[in-house]
Amino acid sequence: MSPQFWFDIETLISESRPDSVLLVSTTADNILGDYLAQRRLLGRPCRVEFVHRDQALEAIPKLGRFDAGIVVDTLEFLDKRHAGQLIARLRDLHTSRFCALVPIGDGWEGRVSHWRSADLLSYGMKLVNDYQTDRGILQLYKYDIASYKNTPDWLNPRNWANPELWNKYRW
Repeated sequence: MSPQFWFDIETLISESRPDSVLLVSTTADNILGDYLAQRRLLGRPCRVEFVHRDQALEAIPKLGRFDAGIVVDTLEFLDKRHAGQLIARLRDLHTSRFCALVPIGDGWEGRVSHWRSADLLSYGMKLVNDYQTDRGILQLYKYDIASYKNTPDWLNPRNWANPELWNKYRW
């Protein structure tokens, strides 16, 4: 994997400063080594739970809620329906924010499901970065409930409450 990918993942996690992280992958590599070391120096430990991609749908409901999640080397090895269920569960129930690395396109051999950008955008995720490899394009996506949807200007009390009209008209 690209060193830039690891840097971007750790940057996303560091920006959100989670106290608990769920890692869904094939290995429990020390992805968050620098972040965890900083937390230890500050005396604020961070709980990291690893779940293997094959047991993700069964194991995650038992683990509860996390501040952040990381999905690497997973979605493309699950059929599209199960991968979609995993994304929806992380988004709706188990994390406030998560990021996922996904190979894009059909040129990836040995993958169970093939993904396009529109598939991931339809789950409310945002593209963070592209990584060109010799096998194809990897894309890093993130979901954060805090920035999922901006409040439109019309949904603002100054536009609909009209306090200057109170007691002038009978509604």
